[in-house]
Amino acid sequence: MDTGLMQPQASRTTTQGSNVLEAFRAMLAPFAGEPQTLEQKLNALTDTQKQSLLQTAKLIQIAMTMKIAAGDYSMGYAELLEQMYGRMDIAKRQLIAELLDETSPLDFVPQPKVQRSSQAMGQDIYKRPEFIVAPVTEPTADDQSASALESVLADTFPEPRSKPQPKQSTTFANKDEFLAAMTPVAKEVAADLGISHKIVLAQAALESGWGSRVKGNNLMGIKSHGEEGGLDVVTHEVVNGKRVKLTDSFRQYDSPEDSIRGYGKFLKANSRYKHFLRAGAENEDAQLSALQTSGYATDPKYSFKLRTIMNGLPGEDGQV
Repeated sequence: MDTGLMQPQASRTTTQGSNVLEAFRAMLAPFAGEPQTLEQKLNALTDTQKQSLLQTAKLIQIAMTMKIAAGDYSMGYAELLEQMYGRMDIAKRQLIAELLDETSPLDFVPQPKVQRSSQAMGQDIYKRPEFIVAPVTEPTADDQSASALESVLADTFPEPRSKPQPKQSTTFANKDEFLAAMTPVAKEVAADLGISHKIVLAQAALESGWGSRVKGNNLMGIKSHGEEGGLDVVTHEVVNGKRVKLTDSFRQYDSPEDSIRGYGKFLKANSRYKHFLRAGAENEDAQLSALQTSGYATDPKYSFKLRTIMNGLPGEDGQV
């Protein structure tokens, strides 16, 4: 009797097991067969999907460039995609990672992140040509992409635990007050460098808003580049055509005049500005071109903005 009772139960278990197996087969059916190649996956996308994928891939490239420049080798493309776009469909993230691994492979194996100061990372990153030289394009990143990129930059350039106190800064009420105070020292420094004093004044005006927004008496926007005593300031840079926000360390000076004299010392101490200093004091256009290519600023329209300001400066006779 026991044998007879057990037989139907065994039969039912086999039937149920068969049904469960068929259900799993049905659910896994889309993944059956030969795996698709990367080219096949890309060909299956619509034009809109391809454009979206390309935009995201470019932003991941920018973010990875920034992390590598700062000495952060803790992530591969897949991990960085998950950090920046955690809510994105996993299949899309995997496809983008696969595409980047194919077209722009990394030459390192991700390893634990080494903690470094923001000053040291900033010093490294501004030496890299891909950060200094930006293509002449208008920013096109949408708010979501820009926010995702900034989150990576914030992780790469964390806020320091202790911040130097800012020095008391001198500000100017208007353009005329600024020019009256700064023109003499601008001429002094320009004569020593062999450049036009109008370029010195234009840079000081552009970087400081005619002396109205000054921190640490730094009129010329010169970064600390690893030196102690710098002041952390939120700034914007143009990286691969994208305008991104980050916090960086800027030098402090005892006075606005010291800032302009420090600018002169900074240019003479850095070989990247040798063409700027050799362009000739009488050839302002050549100086502006050399200054743009030297990487003083990441803004692709920096020299154009300086020329616009210079055109509004008074000549030796006091006339504009």
